[in-house]
Amino acid sequence: MKAARIYGEADVRVEEIPSPPAPGPYEAVVAPLWSGLCGTDVKEYIGHGGSFSATPHPLTGASLPLILGHEFSAEVVAIGSGIDNVKVGDQVAVMPLIHCGHCLACRLGNYTQCEVKAWTGLSDAWGGMGEYALVQSYQLSPLDGISPEAGAVVEPAAVALNAAVRANVGPGSRVLILGAGAIGVLTLLAARALGASTVYLFETNPRRAALAAELGAEVIPAEHAGDIAAYLRERTGGLGVDVAMDCAGFPPALDAAVESVRPGGTVGVPAVHPGPTMVDVRRMTRNDLSMVASVGYTQDIWERTVLMVRAGVLPVEKAVTSKIDLDDIVSGGFEVLAKPSTELKILVKIKA
Repeated sequence: MKAARIYGEADVRVEEIPSPPAPGPYEAVVAPLWSGLCGTDVKEYIGHGGSFSATPHPLTGASLPLILGHEFSAEVVAIGSGIDNVKVGDQVAVMPLIHCGHCLACRLGNYTQCEVKAWTGLSDAWGGMGEYALVQSYQLSPLDGISPEAGAVVEPAAVALNAAVRANVGPGSRVLILGAGAIGVLTLLAARALGASTVYLFETNPRRAALAAELGAEVIPAEHAGDIAAYLRERTGGLGVDVAMDCAGFPPALDAAVESVRPGGTVGVPAVHPGPTMVDVRRMTRNDLSMVASVGYTQDIWERTVLMVRAGVLPVEKAVTSKIDLDDIVSGGFEVLAKPSTELKILVKIKA
């Protein structure tokens, strides 16, 4: 079968490799339809990652070279004897998180904190950028009316929804989002779906800012980069926003988030910072602020994301800016996203 595999920095190859074996009792073989390129993939490509290992993973045994693709939709082509949640021919969204089921975190249902967790498309032998993949039954959610393209965006949308829920975004919330990359835009859509009354957004890239405005954000003019908090206080009666979300991953964004929330408000941090970051703890203490970081999603949030996309209240396909073929993944995908780009979510077509 054909697959896009990463060997190391700036080394992604589309090549022929063996297909997966027949599935075990609670496994399925799926044929990926569409797969999204993620910022994590790009960081690995440019050499600033750390998600892929050259040594065997303790849960899956996988190591470089690895098939890419942890955001994908697929068609079920074979199932194990113990599977009853999907059937051959079903189109599904694939939840990439693989967990051991035995450690304390797993027993508590906190699978993202599993001691040996792995991810299809990152630390498993299979990924969404191959013609076939072997997955666990619990990873499959039937699309049931969701388009395959939207199904490939369920995974990052679940990351965004989880961040917004953890930060207590709800009906009437006034929210600030810093950064309009894929997660920033999906967090905007999640906040609107959760009932936020106003979503302010700051983004220096004009095209990304314009897209955010089309999706309902009140975009903060670029000239206010140095006084975002003051700009927002003018628009909130001197109070500040209820929730500020750092979706940029840079210290100035986190500083602006802390400065912009009202007393008793919440700072959400779904962004991955490149290193340790200073936080104004004195301001947080005196203003009784909460800071909530987030990674991945719970099983509940994954299922809620699927339901919200299916119902049309979370229009995730609006974050898709380009579609390319698997053979073009380097020139039309990684090389584009490795440089400053106006792209948000690039989808890769897998099945011809």
